[in-house]
Amino acid sequence: MEKILEIRNLAVVRKQKVNSVPVLNDINFVIEKDELFCLVGESGCGKTTLALSIMKLLPKSFAVKSGEIYVNGKNVLAMDEKSIRNIRGKEMSIIFQDPGAYLDPLFTIGLHMKEALHEGIKTQREMMIYALNEVGLEPYVLHNYPHQLSGGQQQRVMIAMALINKPPLIIADEPTTALDILTTYQIINLLNTIREKYHPGMLFITHDLKLATRIGTRTGIMYNGYIVEIFIPGKTKPVHPYSSILMGAVHKHFTISKTMLSRQSDICPFFEKCPEKEIECQKQIPFVWNKDMTGIRCIKHGRNS
Repeated sequence: MEKILEIRNLAVVRKQKVNSVPVLNDINFVIEKDELFCLVGESGCGKTTLALSIMKLLPKSFAVKSGEIYVNGKNVLAMDEKSIRNIRGKEMSIIFQDPGAYLDPLFTIGLHMKEALHEGIKTQREMMIYALNEVGLEPYVLHNYPHQLSGGQQQRVMIAMALINKPPLIIADEPTTALDILTTYQIINLLNTIREKYHPGMLFITHDLKLATRIGTRTGIMYNGYIVEIFIPGKTKPVHPYSSILMGAVHKHFTISKTMLSRQSDICPFFEKCPEKEIECQKQIPFVWNKDMTGIRCIKHGRNS
C-alpha cells in the first residue's frame, strides 16, 4: 500500500526557562492511502501536539527534539516556511475541533475558502461551490459570516476547506467535540463518505474510544506522550493495561482518576498507575511491532506479541 504519512522516532518538548518538558516521546506509525487511523487518549496526553507537529504549526514554546515526519514521501520537518506553505492544504490539511475559534468573524465563508485554495486555480468559485456541495451546504453560504452559521455548519465549512484541494492526508482533531449527538453522527458519516470517494489517509483524533473502535481501520492508544498500543478493531484485542482500563470505562461506565505525571523517559509511561506492573517495568519500554502494523509498549504483554 501507499504510505501517506510516516512518523519516525518523533520527540517534542515544551521549552521553559530552566529546562524542557517532554510532550511527545518515541512516536512511530504509518498511515496508508484510504486508511482511517484513530488516535485515542485523555486530554493533555499529546494528541493535538502531534497533529500540529505534522502540519508544522507548533507554537513557539514547543520544539521538535528529534525525529522525522514524511507526508507523501516529503520530510516536512526539513522544509522551510515557504516550502511547507506549498503543501499545507494541497497535500495535507487539518480540521480543528472548535471551528468558531479558527473562522475569522470579519471574513465571509467565501473569503475563508478562497484563502484555502492554492494559487493557479482559475475556477475558484466553481471549486468552492463544489466543496460546499460535498459537505451538504448551499452556495449562498459563501456570502455568510461565521456567526450566521450553526456549530455543525461551521464544522462542515472547515471540512470543505480541508478537502477543497483534495489532499492525500486529512487530520481531524476531535472534530465532533462541541457538537450534539445528531450532528456528530452526520459529521462522522460525512468524513466516511469523503474517505470512500477520495481515498485519503485520515488521522482521526478523539477521546472517545467507543467511536474510534467503530469507525477506525486501526486505533492507536496514547498515554502521557507515548503511543502505548495500536490495534485493529474487530480483529485484534487491545491488551495493554491502560487500554484495558479504557475499554472498562466504555463498558462499565467508570472514570479514570486524572493525574499529572512527570513524563519520565526512563520508565514505562503507565508505571505509576499500572495494576500489572513488575519490577522490570522501571525502565524504558520499547514499542514491539507485529506484522500487521499493530503493536504494544508493555514488557508483560509484549512478550506474547
